[in-house]
Amino acid sequence: MSYKIAKLVVSSFQKKSDSVLTDREHDVLNLLCNGDSYKEIAYKLFISVGTVRHHIKNIYYKLHVHSKSEAVAKALKERIVN
Repeated sequence: MSYKIAKLVVSSFQKKSDSVLTDREHDVLNLLCNGDSYKEIAYKLFISVGTVRHHIKNIYYKLHVHSKSEAVAKALKERIVN
């Protein structure tokens, strides 16, 4: 395997730095880490519960997680939230 091919393979397994959360996704994740329910997050941010679900779906995708607990754990571990 050539150097260029090996470099491409290794880089494909590394996390992409372009998966940064938006300000609103940070807000939602922060409230999620505080233990707020989807309904409480929607009320506090003046958005619908469906919009909260949409933001959380995007957060899961960007953080490469599959559940609320994984998202909270990763956010706290990597200091994504305050």
